[in-house]
Amino acid sequence: MSEAARPHKLNLNNPAARAGLTGSRRAIAAQQHAAGNAHSDQADQVLRSVYNQGSPEPASPDMPNTPSRRRRFSISKKWARILIVLFVFLGVIGAAFAAVGYYTYSVAMEMKVQANEAEALARSAYDAFKAQNLPGAQQNLEQVKTKMGEIRTTYEKLKFYKAIPIASAYYSDGEHGLNAADAGVNAGIKSLAAITPYADVLGFSGEGSFTGGTAEDRLKLILQTLTKVTPVLDDIGTDLEVVKNELAQIDPNRYPEQFRGTYIRPRIIQAQQFSNGAATALTEFRPVIEQLPAAAGADGQRRKYFVLFQNDNELRPTGGFLTAYSIIFVENGKVTPEKSDDIYELDKKFNKRIPIPPILGKYLTTEKYFNLRDMNIDPDFKVSMDEFLTNYKLVPGEPKDIDGIIAVDTKVLTDLVKILGPVEVPGYGTFSAENDPSCDCPQIIHALSEIITRPTPYIRQDRKGILGPMMGALLQKAYSAPSQQWPTLFETAWKDVQSRDVQFYFFDENLQAAAEKVGAAGRIALDPNAEDFMAIVDANLGGAKSNLFVTSSVNQEVSAPANGVITKKVEITYKNSRHGDNCNLEAGLLCLNSRLRDWNRVYLPKGAQLINSQGYREGSVKTEDVGEFTVVEGEFFLDPLSQAKLQLEYTVPYTNDKEYKIKIWKQGGVEPIPMTFDVNGGQEEVLVDKDTLFTTEF
Repeated sequence: MSEAARPHKLNLNNPAARAGLTGSRRAIAAQQHAAGNAHSDQADQVLRSVYNQGSPEPASPDMPNTPSRRRRFSISKKWARILIVLFVFLGVIGAAFAAVGYYTYSVAMEMKVQANEAEALARSAYDAFKAQNLPGAQQNLEQVKTKMGEIRTTYEKLKFYKAIPIASAYYSDGEHGLNAADAGVNAGIKSLAAITPYADVLGFSGEGSFTGGTAEDRLKLILQTLTKVTPVLDDIGTDLEVVKNELAQIDPNRYPEQFRGTYIRPRIIQAQQFSNGAATALTEFRPVIEQLPAAAGADGQRRKYFVLFQNDNELRPTGGFLTAYSIIFVENGKVTPEKSDDIYELDKKFNKRIPIPPILGKYLTTEKYFNLRDMNIDPDFKVSMDEFLTNYKLVPGEPKDIDGIIAVDTKVLTDLVKILGPVEVPGYGTFSAENDPSCDCPQIIHALSEIITRPTPYIRQDRKGILGPMMGALLQKAYSAPSQQWPTLFETAWKDVQSRDVQFYFFDENLQAAAEKVGAAGRIALDPNAEDFMAIVDANLGGAKSNLFVTSSVNQEVSAPANGVITKKVEITYKNSRHGDNCNLEAGLLCLNSRLRDWNRVYLPKGAQLINSQGYREGSVKTEDVGEFTVVEGEFFLDPLSQAKLQLEYTVPYTNDKEYKIKIWKQGGVEPIPMTFDVNGGQEEVLVDKDTLFTTEF
């Protein structure tokens, strides 16, 4: 067949050929093309090109008819292989993370069970200790130590995290926490072992070394063996330093405030603060252990002390009016009174004429000269006692070979009676801590007031001499007290020291340094750890015994530092809760509550500037620098069933713009004071029952 006779086959791949087809011819041509190219792998593409032609009209010679196509996304075989490899890689990584996560979770759950068991054992140890079960506490602590070893073994299963950035920091924190826990448990075990010989004396069940004999015999043995405790304290101190240093390496800011209702960051901060306090307390308490035998006249080294009784119901700067005194001997822990007397009897023998300080002369109008009984006008116990001692040595016929001065107030007497029960003082009667409705105060306080202060139509000799015999009777009762009461006696005595109801001034430098170290010497000083300071010092200059019914509270509003200072607004509120008494001497009635004439001083860091003040008597406010302090002082009156408010606004030099720290010094003879702090808008409350370091963030 010739080329001309052969049926013409359209080339639909040619745009010019497609452009001349009408709709019907296009369909026929498409069929022919499809039939002739049934085995062509491009058939589908061609058909789509034909059917998608935009215009049936022939293309203009000037404007070629360009076909419209829908682009199809296509991937080359190379990129397809890359994506497949990537997906496989991600899948492997995801599976690996899932496996690691599951493994970590399972290890964490195992540790959680072990930690709960360790916590339960530690709680049992603490409960056993509180129940005075020393063997039980020791046994539980040993089990805690074993459990901590199991926790560490489990934790090391996650050691691979140490090689992973970011995660390594958290793993290290866990190691620091475990190291601290181990050292803390070791310190607890050593502490219990150290007190085991004294178990029976301290009221614990266990194999103590001081059973049998009188209480005085046991005290003697304790004082003789205390020196053996010092090396153990060194070991305990080393463990506590480890706890402190390990916890210090954990950054609390890496952790959330809480997780699923459990506080995280606050607990870390609390643990760090507790470890710091424990290490510091042991460091400060060690000198007491070392010096206590010497102070108590151990090894036959008898000590002689001048004891001053302060009536805190008539408040004075060191804790109360100096009302009576006693001379005592202490040998191997046993106290033997030599003499006691009314402070007025001592003043009768004091012949030196010293001008009375103006503030005292203003209110003690019957006094012309400065008496020994008023020489505690400085709140620093040592400073006041130095002045007292200098003049006491001028009194003829009084013991001069004393080793120190001890001051106690009426709270100490009340606390002893609460623990030991009613005490009988020959010639004076029986005294107890039960409430007396006539004054809503302990019976011992009311009875002493009746004996000491009630006016009589006759001269009553040695009215205040009762305090010496009463102290002697209480000491004898303490020596014969059952061992179960000894822990409470020791605990209460320490609280009275911390609250300045007992204060010591030793002439021996080592003893004095030990007393100052634990805050038992009544010194007033700035704290190097705090830029702010406050001491509120009150003195009753003519209000009978009204401090028995006066309470106080303090609000402090503190601004954030600006230009190197903080601005403070302080409000001190005093309340007298009881009706007044008939204090007319001719009535012959007991006068406990009348108008309080108060000399108030507020000790601040040197450089503080008073902006304004309110609540003081007009013209009584003044400011002066005293040593390392700036002191604001003034006077106010407080009547029965009323209240008085003192308001101060002042600035204090301050450079720390992150934290606010203040050391609050507590005056002796004062009940615990609730103190509210509003620091840059946030409120917190503390109860000041001893010297207190308050810290919060701005």
